[in-house]
Amino acid sequence: MKTNLTIINLLFFAILFGQDGVSTGSYGMFQSNGLNSYNESGMLNERMIIVEDFVNYHKHNLKVPENSKPILSIDYDNALLKDKFVLQIGLATPYKDKLPKTSKQVNVSLVIDNSGSMSGGKMEFVKNALIAFINELENGTNVSIIVFNNDAEIRQNNVKLASDRSSVHQIISTIYASGSTNINSGMLLGYNEIMKVHKQGMNSRLILLTDGMTNTGEVNHEIILANSKRFNDEGIEISTIGVGQSIDFDLLRNLAENGRGSNHFIGDSEKDIQKVFINEVESLLYNLGKETKVTVEFPSGYKIAKTYGYKPVYESDHKVSVHLENLNSGTTQVILMKVEADKIQDLKISAHLEYKVDGKIIQQKETLKYNSTNKKSTNAEISKNYSIAFMADALKEYAGEFVKGGNLTKTKIEESLKFSENHTNVKDEDVKRMYELLKML
Repeated sequence: MKTNLTIINLLFFAILFGQDGVSTGSYGMFQSNGLNSYNESGMLNERMIIVEDFVNYHKHNLKVPENSKPILSIDYDNALLKDKFVLQIGLATPYKDKLPKTSKQVNVSLVIDNSGSMSGGKMEFVKNALIAFINELENGTNVSIIVFNNDAEIRQNNVKLASDRSSVHQIISTIYASGSTNINSGMLLGYNEIMKVHKQGMNSRLILLTDGMTNTGEVNHEIILANSKRFNDEGIEISTIGVGQSIDFDLLRNLAENGRGSNHFIGDSEKDIQKVFINEVESLLYNLGKETKVTVEFPSGYKIAKTYGYKPVYESDHKVSVHLENLNSGTTQVILMKVEADKIQDLKISAHLEYKVDGKIIQQKETLKYNSTNKKSTNAEISKNYSIAFMADALKEYAGEFVKGGNLTKTKIEESLKFSENHTNVKDEDVKRMYELLKML
């Protein structure tokens, strides 16, 4: 069957590493593994295609803050759609050289899969990345190291780092691979090590790395997620790192989302693995804020026809809120919407950014006067970003049909490709990645 053959061909795309500081795990996994990626049901499903991961994989053309505060922006394009316009909400954070290092005590547990599938070069790359991670942390940081296969084991009890870290390096060097994969056991042991010193106001995080699906011990996803949430409710975050084709993507993504951390997917190269761990260090040391939310509002008479990606919460047909990840240094994110109006008129669009710093709510507001007769985009990148969102959304719908095993229809895929051809440069590297993936279906 042609569809199956072209899906298999997607496996041969190389991973191009995305921007730092935001979750791009869904894009990375699909770029590497295609629809042959595995989850608990044995194949990729639409839940594994996270539209915002695809849209935010590249750095956006947004104004970079020159101080320590993020910048919220509003842009629109009237020329892309008939009887509707595209709205783009942008959020850019300053680079770390504009930010002070956190004054909070950092408390981190590294929970590492050392099952048999991690053997060979993969485990050696991980060990080198762990040493690089340890070297980047400040003196006085609390660190513990857990490994898990059939069971979980503490390799380094929760300890404050000093200048001499050779003993921790030695412990890392003795990690070897064997056995099955018990994610729940390793995760709980890591959380328990964090809890030995955790208190409110600490920057506490568990970093979980695995290359497989949990197949030993507790395997029920709902129970594992509930186990994690108990510690998340205590103020402990979790970030997840998936390596390779056969990972529990749904589980890892949900753990990270519920635990206010990042979800990464990486290839087997040493460079990719080290990069993720360094990103995690920077997000621990240079975090701007947490529990981030953006609310967008139009006057009545205007309707938000679609918000691409995320998990939008509609307070009305003209007001929506979107929860984002923690604000890390040097990131850009966009929220794209398709908006329709009952009548043509000028109006003010408002966007509110809300996040917490040390428990205190910080708010920023941006407004823009919308001009319905303006046929020029207020940001030249909107057509590109919308094209990627359209294609990713079409792919998500197609994946749902693929899993159901019914007759596959490519109407939306074809519409998204046509839109890209008409409104963007399909040779642009960011568009090309998505465009060529869809052309192979």
